[in-house]
Amino acid sequence: MRRSFPLTIFLVGLWLPLCAGAQTSGTTAAALDVVPAGGGRVVVDVGWIAPLGDLEDGLDATPTGAGARPGFEVGLEWRFALSRRWSLAPTGHFLGYGDATGLGANGDLSLSASSLRYAAEVMFGTDRPGTQWFVAVAPAYVRSLLDGPGKDHLTLVDDSRGGWGLSARAGLRFGDTELSLLYHLNRFESFGFFDDGHQKSYNWDTVGLRLGWRLP
Repeated sequence: MRRSFPLTIFLVGLWLPLCAGAQTSGTTAAALDVVPAGGGRVVVDVGWIAPLGDLEDGLDATPTGAGARPGFEVGLEWRFALSRRWSLAPTGHFLGYGDATGLGANGDLSLSASSLRYAAEVMFGTDRPGTQWFVAVAPAYVRSLLDGPGKDHLTLVDDSRGGWGLSARAGLRFGDTELSLLYHLNRFESFGFFDDGHQKSYNWDTVGLRLGWRLP
């Protein structure tokens, strides 16, 4: 319930203006939106993300739990049209999760989780006039970071881990605006996040809602 309420508010807040814009844009504007093969467009992304797996688990609940809360995503894409339906885009995104708070001797410290994703996204979509659907998948190199007090709430953690991940999303395009649901796969092993002398496996999978604008 804690997660579904802000997601619903965010979705409704985005959906209403997008629907209004789609109804007034007309067929001609939508037809001009199709990028010809060989053309490139910059896409600016912002979004809401919710942690899963070990990120979501409470800091004191499991050996790998980070106690992270929902956060935000920002990023850039350069989308190159391979055809009227297929495109390829190098991308870079930053994911900042909500901190686990109330740590430290006085409860004034927090544990911050974040990640950087560098990917190559392949997208397939319709090229018909009006609202267009699309699906996309993106192999990614992911740098995961954790900074702040660890399991004892005092000893500081300051470590990062690189590895390979995958992203998948599906959504709708309204003119130059895109709305999509996404899933980021991010699983790795590390000695350093919560060090007890043993390497641990981590699941930092994430779901989210992304809004993108294709620049002229």
